[in-house]
Amino acid sequence: MFPGLRMDVKFEEADVLIVGSGLSGLTTAFFIDKVSDYTVVVSSKTSAGYGSSTFYSQGAFRCPGTSYSEDDFIRDTLVGGRYINRKYLVEIMARECRESIRCLRDAGVALRETPSGFRVISDDKLFPGRELTTRLASYLASRGVKFLEGATLLDIVRSSSGEYIALHALGNSIVAVGAKAVVLATGGAANAYLRSDNPSQLTCDGHALALRLGLSLVDMEFVQFFPLGVAERGKPPVMIPFTKGRLVNKYGEDIVQKYGLESLGKAVVVARDALSRYMMTEVMSGNGVDGALLVYPTENGDELNAAGFETMRRLNLKPPIRVLPTAHYTMGGVRVDSNLRTALPGLYAAGELVGGVHGANRLGGNALTACVALSRRIAQNIVGYLEGSFDKGSRGLIDEREVREALKRFNPDGKDVDPAGLRLETRRVMWENVGVLRSEESLKNSLEKLYLLAEEVSKARVYGVRGLVEVVEAENTVLTSLSIATSALERRESRGSHFRVDYPEEVSGWIKSIRVELRGGRIVVSEESL
Repeated sequence: MFPGLRMDVKFEEADVLIVGSGLSGLTTAFFIDKVSDYTVVVSSKTSAGYGSSTFYSQGAFRCPGTSYSEDDFIRDTLVGGRYINRKYLVEIMARECRESIRCLRDAGVALRETPSGFRVISDDKLFPGRELTTRLASYLASRGVKFLEGATLLDIVRSSSGEYIALHALGNSIVAVGAKAVVLATGGAANAYLRSDNPSQLTCDGHALALRLGLSLVDMEFVQFFPLGVAERGKPPVMIPFTKGRLVNKYGEDIVQKYGLESLGKAVVVARDALSRYMMTEVMSGNGVDGALLVYPTENGDELNAAGFETMRRLNLKPPIRVLPTAHYTMGGVRVDSNLRTALPGLYAAGELVGGVHGANRLGGNALTACVALSRRIAQNIVGYLEGSFDKGSRGLIDEREVREALKRFNPDGKDVDPAGLRLETRRVMWENVGVLRSEESLKNSLEKLYLLAEEVSKARVYGVRGLVEVVEAENTVLTSLSIATSALERRESRGSHFRVDYPEEVSGWIKSIRVELRGGRIVVSEESL
């Protein structure tokens, strides 16, 4: 029993701990299992394979094929990312994705191969991605991978033995997992915004943890907003991906035609940033309908469009449907090398938590592709790291004193605050000040408010495990929000998904990354040449 917080502490040990059971976490475990017999534990906030962005995805992979060369794939990804990408990560993705994705069939995932990628075969018209995560989770369980379900990661510390101790909240207990290597595969930083289509349990955990560990984040100013997000009262702000139809303002003007876009379908797939900007410009100019625009969808044979109609059916929506951009994906994340290693030995980042893959804007289909191809690279490197750094089968005993010391940062005698309310206010500040349209004034205003919120969270009194989780989730959201706002203020141009109304043009001198770190409770920013 930890006396101050009155919580039981339980212990687990493994060779590798993977935090997150979305596609990147599960495929990392899958590829480790393929080439080794190291023990793997996967911790997940929900049941394994559920509750991730992959589960709610369309199950589409962009990938070089018979009519789409590796060079074309690399070029398109770099152009889409406006040359902010780490080219070495894009090249790994291009080179390894097709073979890596094909391997998923060994776990029972049904795939349809196309000249330019893959699609998951599923009976679920709306969420084909569930076939990826649920089948992988089931396969891994049959292979002996242990799942720690319903567990929220609180913190990670480096033990005196060179291993990591990952503290999780699970039920009414703290579970300390000792592991020689750790893979952070959490993603979900788009939930820093009030309007986001990310699953609600994704609370910016990996990004904030990396900052607390002293690691660098890059490209955090680049947040992708999906333009057609449901904006009807009482309905969740999920994406509704119509590719055929009319998007109009209160005067009936077609937004696609008004701003010279090729088509609604093309804008939804490859020009999400531009369409989102134009939509918010219309609304901010008073041309909206109750703060949104209207979409009149028409049917066609497009799979994405069909998913839009299925969403409409399940939410019981009738056209016209009020829509507004919704935060969908974060391109920014942890700075890693070509093996996805962070600056700490044995600690890796995977999936959406990796910074530098997609640059200033992600192309449709590249999210799942990056998860699988880069996770294979992680698995290969982890095996080499373990073989070179530890004796086979060795276990380092977790020192309970180190666990108790790590838990001391949580205050049982602090101030009575509402951490869930502080987190909600953080997300509101982000949507209103650091959204699709940004300016120096709005960004400085956001930072002033966010630091005040961070101070309030730091004073919070912790009541039991549930209260501890709420405090950590609030802390994670505000820390990640500070990194996004600070990076956006530093980049004095517009590029990809980042748009500054006071610096509306893309500038060649800004082909560099914005890098942030946490020092003394403040976000410190620097620029990094590419």
